[in-house]
Amino acid sequence: MFVSMAYARLFLNNLNRIHTFLSYMNAKRPIMFAALGFVAVASLVLVAAFILPVSTGANNVNVGYSAMVTVEARHPDGTVFFRETSHNLLVDEGKEFIEDQVISAAPGSNGANYIALSNDGSAPTAGETTCDTEIAANGLSRALGTIVDTGTGTNTVSKTFTATGAQSAQKACLFTDVTSGEPDTELAMNTFTQVTLATDDQLTVTWTITIS
Repeated sequence: MFVSMAYARLFLNNLNRIHTFLSYMNAKRPIMFAALGFVAVASLVLVAAFILPVSTGANNVNVGYSAMVTVEARHPDGTVFFRETSHNLLVDEGKEFIEDQVISAAPGSNGANYIALSNDGSAPTAGETTCDTEIAANGLSRALGTIVDTGTGTNTVSKTFTATGAQSAQKACLFTDVTSGEPDTELAMNTFTQVTLATDDQLTVTWTITIS
């Protein structure tokens, strides 16, 4: 009987110890969970610091090209009878030309400042290197445009053609040379609603190019 009572007391003492330990752990649970959460977040930050690329404003600069083309037609008395503005297409050859001006050891000797016209109605494609059925008569032959710096990163190239005979046009192209073929390079193309000129009518094409 004495031995049984001793075991009973030992059993009750152990139960009290277990109850005390469980109560302590329950009270400390929020602190433990908070500590574990902090450790998890810190670990993720450290992993990201070693794995993810780091970029700074000084080294992460995106350069963009955008251009609008305005085509305006006037009668000899100055009356505007046609005006349209639309985006151009920067062709693949033009992209290579811009790249060469920046990093090539032998960049082009002349910028893209020659404007050509065409009455071709097909949609331009990025792979083109010529102005299809380029006009070479009636005063609308390819010609050197006037360049004006209109602000940081923005220039205009403009040319006014005076018709010497009846002529229609609906496409403009921007080149680096007065004649087609090497070293001539096409930068961009633009299509517009077909306009028909009579003798002495004028057609002004203005390319506004922005590098940002």
